[in-house]
Amino acid sequence: MQGGSAFVLHPPEFELGLQALPEVQGREPSKFSQTLNGIPSSNTVSSGMDPFHACSILQQLKTMYDEGQLTDIVVEVDHGKTFSCHRNVLAAISPYFRSMFTSGLTESTQKEVRIVGVEAESMHLVLNYAYTSRVMLTEANVQALFTAASIFQIPSIQDQCAKYMISHLDPQNSIGVFIFADHYGHQELKHRSQDYIRKKFLSVTKEQEFLQLRKDQLISILDSDDLNVDKEEHVYDSIIRWFEHERNKREVHLPEIFAKCIRMPLLDETFLEKIPPMFAQAIAKSCVQKGQPSANGYTQRLGMTASEMIICFDAAHKHSGKKQTVPCLDSVTGRVFKLCKPPNDLREVGILVSPDNDIYIAGGYRPSSSEISIDHRAESDFWMYDHSGNRWIPKPPLLRARIGCKLVHCCGKLYAIGGCVYEGDGRNSLKSVECYDSRENCWTAVCPMPVAMEFHSAVEYKDNIYVLQGEFFLCYDPQKDYWGFLTPMTVPRIQGLAAVYHDSIYYIAGTCGNHQRRQVNFIFTSQADSDQKEPQQRRPLRGLAWNSSPDF
Repeated sequence: MQGGSAFVLHPPEFELGLQALPEVQGREPSKFSQTLNGIPSSNTVSSGMDPFHACSILQQLKTMYDEGQLTDIVVEVDHGKTFSCHRNVLAAISPYFRSMFTSGLTESTQKEVRIVGVEAESMHLVLNYAYTSRVMLTEANVQALFTAASIFQIPSIQDQCAKYMISHLDPQNSIGVFIFADHYGHQELKHRSQDYIRKKFLSVTKEQEFLQLRKDQLISILDSDDLNVDKEEHVYDSIIRWFEHERNKREVHLPEIFAKCIRMPLLDETFLEKIPPMFAQAIAKSCVQKGQPSANGYTQRLGMTASEMIICFDAAHKHSGKKQTVPCLDSVTGRVFKLCKPPNDLREVGILVSPDNDIYIAGGYRPSSSEISIDHRAESDFWMYDHSGNRWIPKPPLLRARIGCKLVHCCGKLYAIGGCVYEGDGRNSLKSVECYDSRENCWTAVCPMPVAMEFHSAVEYKDNIYVLQGEFFLCYDPQKDYWGFLTPMTVPRIQGLAAVYHDSIYYIAGTCGNHQRRQVNFIFTSQADSDQKEPQQRRPLRGLAWNSSPDF
């Protein structure tokens, strides 16, 4: 629906009997002469459009549908559910219904038609879309609605369903979405789900749905440079797992799959020697079919070229007025790259690199144009970095704007913890904590910390979250949604860095109450010496202790 200026006739024009002439398509508006008080005048007829006209008609049609007025067709779907609606509306949005009602066949004159393969909820959603242009999608209804839209030939609904499924892809459902998209021939959904499977390959292959792939679908995934594996042995293992699911039916396909998907020069020789004879024969047969490749015959997979990087955020003084950069150091080669800058030049964001190597930032503030300004408005932004496109993708915003929060990945979810805001009487620390579920694509509030915190550190350790700041050391159990106190550091500090290494939490450097920087490491271990005296302070977890390491 396009907008335009409305054409309004004022009362004096009605009194003079002026009327707008009908506009003929393809002609310029006609000119006419009108005598006004004996004086001839020449006017150009103008026409206009009410921008709300179509919307108003749609609203009235929806009202008539809800009240059952002037309906002229009853549609019956699965389980005998019926819907009384208007033929014209159905024909306007669906070529399927238009053909049905105008073909001259039996259905064109019937008062009731039956549609097989469409669920009642899906039909309700299709009709709601027809009368309102809106559609409500959930994980429970999206595929059934896509199926109904496919039957009724409504690509706009299919595309909305596809976008929803793409935004909700995860290792558990990505194979199912890929198979679904392949069945219905929706190329965008198929390619996006296929790309996701390749990116999260090691996680996806653990799912039961991976075993349901057809041979050609499996090959289309594995025969790609973009497969995210650090060694070719993972590809071989996935093929064997798929084969073992239906050995008798799939044995005949092994040579073809090995020939198209296994890159022999990339397999370790020791690994090749351990391959069972049955599979070794299939691999040998595949080599005969395509010829023995040379060592340089194959490109490495995407994951084989990955390097560990050190990324630095806030690489500009907060009051310098300069745009920050995000340098990225390859610690092996020494090369420095630059990532795309955070949107809106956000500063003091919460930062996280997930176990899947996804980079997230949340909260922060936008720098002021004034170099002396220290009061910053907290933001609720939440972004994920797209490695391939070198861009930041917007995600649902935080429930609470916050500066300097800590992001932690725990039990498959992200947590935004504490931080500060400038409100009321000045700078205020926050107790609040919120949790992001990537499957639901939303944030929810969880139990707040018992004390407000900023300049804190937070880490995940054995499915719990540990938060350190000054004289406080807290532990959060996501399963119980509960915070507990642990023994604090022997020298309370803030603005240090916490990290997990093996079975210990390390707290490095930081600032003491006298504003002096400390360069002593403190190590929190899960297995304290058996003869160590247990501290008298609050300590719900036994066998945990802080130890200091030498200065560095």
